[in-house]
Amino acid sequence: MRLNPRWLGLAATVLLAASGFLGGKPLPHDAAWVTGVCVWFVGLLMLGWAWWQLRDTTETREVLVTAAVWALPLLVAPPMGALDVYAYACQGQLFNAGINLYEHGPSALPCTWLGEVPPLWRDTPSPYGPLWFAISGGVAWVAHGHLMLAVGLFRLVAIGGLVLCVAAAHRLTDGNAVLAASPLVMIHVVSGVHNDILLAAFVLAGFALATRGRGGLSGVAFGLAAAIKVTAVVAAPFAVPLLLVRGRRAPAGFVAAMAGTYGLLALVTGHGIGFVKALGATAGLKQWLSIPTGVGMAIGYVLRALGRPAAVDTVIAACRAAGFVALAAILLWLWWRAVRAARRNPQEAADPVLTAAGLALLATAVLGPVFYAWYALAGIAVLAGTHLHGRLRTGVHVAVVALPFLTLQDSLGLATKTKLPGAFLDVALVIAVAVRLLRRNKDRLPAG
Repeated sequence: MRLNPRWLGLAATVLLAASGFLGGKPLPHDAAWVTGVCVWFVGLLMLGWAWWQLRDTTETREVLVTAAVWALPLLVAPPMGALDVYAYACQGQLFNAGINLYEHGPSALPCTWLGEVPPLWRDTPSPYGPLWFAISGGVAWVAHGHLMLAVGLFRLVAIGGLVLCVAAAHRLTDGNAVLAASPLVMIHVVSGVHNDILLAAFVLAGFALATRGRGGLSGVAFGLAAAIKVTAVVAAPFAVPLLLVRGRRAPAGFVAAMAGTYGLLALVTGHGIGFVKALGATAGLKQWLSIPTGVGMAIGYVLRALGRPAAVDTVIAACRAAGFVALAAILLWLWWRAVRAARRNPQEAADPVLTAAGLALLATAVLGPVFYAWYALAGIAVLAGTHLHGRLRTGVHVAVVALPFLTLQDSLGLATKTKLPGAFLDVALVIAVAVRLLRRNKDRLPAG
C-alpha cells in the first residue's frame, strides 16, 4: 500500500513540531531532549521521502496547497533548526532604541528576550542591511514585548518572501514551485524564519524585471536585496548580461537605482556600510561546513599532532584567504559564461544567466569563512527560477532534502560534533575537484 505523499508529509511536520516542544532549547540532555532528537530525525526522513515523491509535480496549485498543509503544524511550534529569529527580535528592539547594530549585540540594551537568544549571538553585532533592521524594528514595535507575536510576525514576513520567490520564479520559467514545499524551506523558512528567503525574493524579482529590460526597477529590487543581506551584490552583476541584450543604457540605470535604493535606506535608518566590519563578527567560528575553514582545520589537526598548535589559527586564516581567491576566480568565470551565453542567444539568455547566478551564490556560501544550511536558500531559490535538468537538478534536489539534517531541533549544529571527520572530508573533496579539473584540462590538450 502506497502512502499518499501529502498526508505522509503532514504526519512528518506534526512529528517535527512535536520534537520542538519536546526539546526546543539546548538544555541538559535529558530524556525529553533525546526523545525530541529521535522524533526530529524520523520527521525529517518522512518529510524528505514525501517531498521526493512529489518533486516531479508540475501543477503549481497542487504544490502550493501541499506546502500550506505541511506548514500548518510548524506555524504553531517553536522555531526549530536555528533560533536566529530571537536575535532578529532583539535587534529590532535595539534598532528602535537608536543603538547602532553594526557595533552592538542584543545584550547592549539589554533586549527583553535576551534569555532566548543563543549565547553566541548575545554580544555579536549584526551583519544585515538597513532594510532588515527597519523590518525588525517594525516587528518589535508591533509585538510590544510579546515574543510569540514577534515570532509570528517574522513568520509572516518569511512566508511573504517565499510567495514572492514563487511568483518571480514562475514569471521567469513559467514552471512549477516544487521547491517551495521542500524540507529546506519547511525547516529554515516556515519554522526557522531565516531572512535569506527575503534576500532570495528580491534577487529573483530583480532578475524577472531584468529579463523584461526594466533596468531601473531591477536595480531597485537588487538594492532592496542588498539592504537585507550584502550577499546580493554577488548576484547583481549577473543582471547586466540580461539588460545588455535590451540596450546599452539599461545597465547604467540599473547600477544607479541599486546604489540609490541602498543609500537611501542606509540614510533613513542611520546605518551606513558598517556591515563591512560586522561581517567579521563570526570569523571566530570554526566549522568544517565552510570548505576553506575545514581544510584549515584538517591541517591544524596535523600540526597539533606534530606539536605545533600555535600555528593553527594562522593556517585557518590562510586557508580562508585562499578560499576568497578561489571564490573570486569562480565568480569571474561564471559571470563570463553568463555574458557569452547572453551574446550567443539573447532570446534564451535567462536560463544560463540565472544558473550561473545561482551557482555563484552557492559558491559564496560554501567558500565563505562560515556556512549554515540556510545560507544555501538564496542560491537554490535562484536556480529554481531556471529549467533545472541533469546533474544540477539532482544535486539541488538532494541538497534541499539533506541540508536540514545538519541541525537539530534545538539549533545545535551537527558540524560541532563531527569536526575531525568533517575537516578531512573537505580535504578529500578539494583533492577530488582538483584531480577532476586536471584530467579535464589534460583531455583538452592536443595529442602529440
